[in-house]
Amino acid sequence: MKTLITTFTLLLSLTVMAQSNTLSNSFCGTADLVNKRLSIAKNSQNNCSKYYPFNEGHVSEYEMFNKKGKTDGTMRYTVSNVSNSDRNSTATIVSEIFDKNGESVLSSEFDMNCNGSMVSMNFKSLMNANMMQQFQNGEAEITGTNIELPNSLSEGQILPDANIDIKMNMAGLNMNMTTEISNRKVVGTETITTSAGTFDCMVITQSSSGKMMMVKFDNIQKTWLAKGVGMVKSEDYNARGKLQSSTLLISFSE
Repeated sequence: MKTLITTFTLLLSLTVMAQSNTLSNSFCGTADLVNKRLSIAKNSQNNCSKYYPFNEGHVSEYEMFNKKGKTDGTMRYTVSNVSNSDRNSTATIVSEIFDKNGESVLSSEFDMNCNGSMVSMNFKSLMNANMMQQFQNGEAEITGTNIELPNSLSEGQILPDANIDIKMNMAGLNMNMTTEISNRKVVGTETITTSAGTFDCMVITQSSSGKMMMVKFDNIQKTWLAKGVGMVKSEDYNARGKLQSSTLLISFSE
């Protein structure tokens, strides 16, 4: 995987040749940045989805942080098994989670479909890293409603709700967990800069509530989406508005 932006250090030189090399490096860096942005625009225009890449082999890598802002590990999304029919596209998203030492701790998959006007992500995508790690050692039956994202987004737009229901047996103990995603809304736009580049994003907020066994929970999520790239940043807050974790795009392939 490649990062979008490479920082060039321009060194002053006493010779004409050194000055020429510096100018050449500066020009190449600018050209690389322009080419990357053109590639993002091309992906956005050619894909069935404006926001999520449907290119076979596309890889996005994220760094995960805890509530103190310290690195908790990384997460990688890979687009595979892409099939196209008329204006419809289907892809399998392979999600891998790595710990702080780079060791793989969990791998899962979910499907994503696009009909030219909207993307529908399988409800399994609603399971965050912590949730997936909790259920990896048990047998689970997972049902729910897919989460949908229109190609056309504007500030103030209300998005459809979604839900996921998990019934699980772990070491002979039956456990049920339900999660309702509601109050999904486009709250505005924001420019986000990461090590992967600078992106113009639509900002979406949503609430999640549910119950696991006898324990209830309420959280708020905030997500930044960029055309042709997908998720650039996300933040999770508890019911009191305290930041619990965050995720940031650090690199992606074309």
